[in-house]
Amino acid sequence: MKFVLEMGSTKTVYKFFSIATMIFAVLGFFNLENWFFRILTQGSLCLMMLFMGMHTISHQNDKYKSGYLLIGAAAFIFFVTINTIVVGFKIGAF
Repeated sequence: MKFVLEMGSTKTVYKFFSIATMIFAVLGFFNLENWFFRILTQGSLCLMMLFMGMHTISHQNDKYKSGYLLIGAAAFIFFVTINTIVVGFKIGAF
């Protein structure tokens, strides 16, 4: 089974995650003690960068290297998010 994305769908999805990232960042800024908003901000940023990289790679005219760089950065942010959750549980912050 082959998974095919429509051309406009990745752009719509990464714009949605861009808005969600900004909302979670503002909520996290006003609630400094709340780890949940910080984790949601990191997760939303990770998904935004992943879909932005997929959108960049899917277009033939764009440079492919920047898309792969965005996907690599998204993987690194995903690792940092998981590490934040694990450390938070170990120190009892959650």
